[in-house]
Formats: sequence, structure tokens, C-alpha cells
Amino acid sequence: MDHVPGNDSPSVYHPSPAGDTRAAPGRAARARTGLTNRSRPPVVRVGDIVVAEEGSYRFGLGPLALEVVEIGARERHADGLWIELRGVELRQADTARLRQRRVLVRLDAARIRPGLLSRRRRAGAARLAALAPPTPPAPAARQAAHLPVRPTWACTGCGDPWPCAAARAHLLAEYADDQLMLSVHLARHLVDAISDLPPGKPGERYARFLGWARRR
Repeated sequence: MDHVPGNDSPSVYHPSPAGDTRAAPGRAARARTGLTNRSRPPVVRVGDIVVAEEGSYRFGLGPLALEVVEIGARERHADGLWIELRGVELRQADTARLRQRRVLVRLDAARIRPGLLSRRRRAGAARLAALAPPTPPAPAARQAAHLPVRPTWACTGCGDPWPCAAARAHLLAEYADDQLMLSVHLARHLVDAISDLPPGKPGERYARFLGWARRR
């Protein structure tokens, strides 16, 4: 996580005599560098809607509203902290989905609000947490995360082809109230797997990574 400098030791400004138009100490420097009193950049989550004006994202004409699907790397530039985002561009008049885009957005100039997908996902996670009974810590052997390893796409927990049975069960529980977001998540993995794995039978990759979830 990049650190955005803040006002660690704020200047003390005494009013100038009448007619003295000199700026407060440090104000010009902050204006030149784009720094504000904000001590850390805003948080962007998958499903959020990011709105940026022209000049605060690269590249395009006019304001941009983007429903975030994937969050990439952050980059520090002279004018602030930028973040790479992939998502669906929304028409601001009626939030209709237009097209997928990958852009760089300046964080301190963006407006971020929870989108419908992120609100559903957070609400579902909160309900699951409230309903889940407390359980004793599982043995270390059962705590292994069932995650994919590239480029083989084997599971870290059991060694089976990912998504294994345990990974599928976990994904169905995590996205219980958001089938669309589950499909987006799996489709992103499918695209990566196609570039890593050798060619197979037609439809085999789709059935493994995405088809199983859409049949439910």
C-alpha cells in the first residue's frame, strides 16, 4: 500500500496585516503537488462505481462512470496516486452498461460509491457471518486454502484441478446472493487459464471454470 503524505506537522498561520495578500505557509506547495489533508487514499472495491472527470483518468473524453470488475496496480506520479481499474462503463444519465474498459484513475480526484453488486455482496457476507455458528479452530491440515497456482491451475489445498470441489463450495457460499459477480470472477480466471494451459477439447475449459456455476 502506497503511503500518501499528509500534514504530519501542520503549519501555524497567523493572520497578516490588512492589505497583505501573501498566502498561508505551505498552501502554495500543497497546491502545486496536489496534496490535501487526506492522510490516505480512498479504498476501491470490486463492485464499486468510480466517477472521474476528464483529465482525472487515462484516456477519454468527458466524465467517466465505471463499475469496477478488477483492481490492478497502483502507480505514483507527480500529480498523485493512480490506480489501474477494469470494469463496465456506465451511462451516467440512466446507468445503462455500455462497454468494458481498462483505465488509470487518479484516486484523490475520483468519487467512489458502492454499486449494486458490491452492496449485495457485502449484505450477503454480513448475513452469512451473522448466521454462522461459532466453530472451534480447524486442524492445520484442514485450514489449507483452496486457491489456484499458475500456470498449472492446480489447487494449493488438495492438488486437484482448480476449482476443486472445496473451492466451488466456498465460491457458492461467498457469492450466494450475487450470481452475476460470481460469473464475472470465474470468467476472469477462465481467460487467464486459456493463456496458461495447453489447448484441450472444445468447451472443456468453459465447463471447468465457468459452466459448473451457470448450471445451478
